Amino acid sequence: MKSLILYYSQCVTGNTEKIAKKIAAGLRTGGNTCDLIKLTKYSRDLEIVRSTDFKAYDLIGIGVPVYYFHPPYHILDLLHEFPRLDGLRVFLFCTSGGNPGSTLYQMKVILDQKGLKIIDGYDRWIGHDVHQMYSRRGGHLESSDGHPTIEELEEAEKFGENLIKKVEDPNTPEKTDFWDKESSSAKMWTFEGIQKWFPEFNLVEERCTSCGKCAEICPVDAIVLDPYPRWVKDCDRCYICELKCPEGAIVCDWGPQCDYIEDLMAKRKARKGA
Repeated sequence: MKSLILYYSQCVTGNTEKIAKKIAAGLRTGGNTCDLIKLTKYSRDLEIVRSTDFKAYDLIGIGVPVYYFHPPYHILDLLHEFPRLDGLRVFLFCTSGGNPGSTLYQMKVILDQKGLKIIDGYDRWIGHDVHQMYSRRGGHLESSDGHPTIEELEEAEKFGENLIKKVEDPNTPEKTDFWDKESSSAKMWTFEGIQKWFPEFNLVEERCTSCGKCAEICPVDAIVLDPYPRWVKDCDRCYICELKCPEGAIVCDWGPQCDYIEDLMAKRKARKGA
C-alpha cells in the first residue's frame, strides 16, 4: 500500500508534524510506504498540489493545526485547488489546544466536492498551545503543557496501522460524523472577523534589522521587505511573525484579546464549580 500525508505545522511548536510522523510510521508497517510532505507556504504548496500525482497513491492524509476553531484559512484555499479525485481514500487529522471546533468538518465539505472518500479522521490530539492571547498565563494554555504526550504519539502510530486495515477492506464506510457545530467564539472568528478583531501589526523600525525572517516564515506571503517589513494583504493572523522576530521589532496590542480569554476562563471555572 502506498500513502501520502500532506501536513501543515507551525514553526513554533511543531505539534502537527510530530503526529504526522507517527501516523506515517504506522502506515509503513508491513512493508507499506508512506510519503510525507510538509506544507510551508501557499505559493509553494500550490505547486505541490498541481504537480503531485495523487492517483498514484492508495490513501491521502491531510493534517493541520487548529486556528481559532478553524483550519488555517490558507489551507482551506489550498484544498479548493485539489483536482477531482473520485473515489480516492483520504483521512484527516488536526492538533489543537483542547477544542478543535468544526475543523475537520470544514475540510470535509471542500474535499467532498473533489470526489474524495474520507474513511477516517481524528481531532482529539492535543498540541502545546502557544499564543499571545495567553500572555497573562505565561504565553501558553496551561492545560496543553506536555502535549502531545508519549501516549498520544503512540496512539497516532496505532491510528496509522489501523488505516491500513481500512484501506484493505473494500467495505470500509465513509466517515460522516464530524463535529459541525460552531461555538460563539468560532462564529466570531471567521476570516473576516479575525481581520477586524485581532490586533494590527506594528513595526518598531529602530529595532528592525530587515533580516527578512518574518517574510520567510509567513505562510501566505503577506509580508514584503520595502526595505522594512510591510504587510500587503490580509492573512491567517497566526502572528508567528511577532513570536519569531529575533529583535522583537513586531509589536501587537493584545490587551482586549487577553481580557476576552481571562473572562472566558473565569466563566468556565465558575460553571465547573457550580
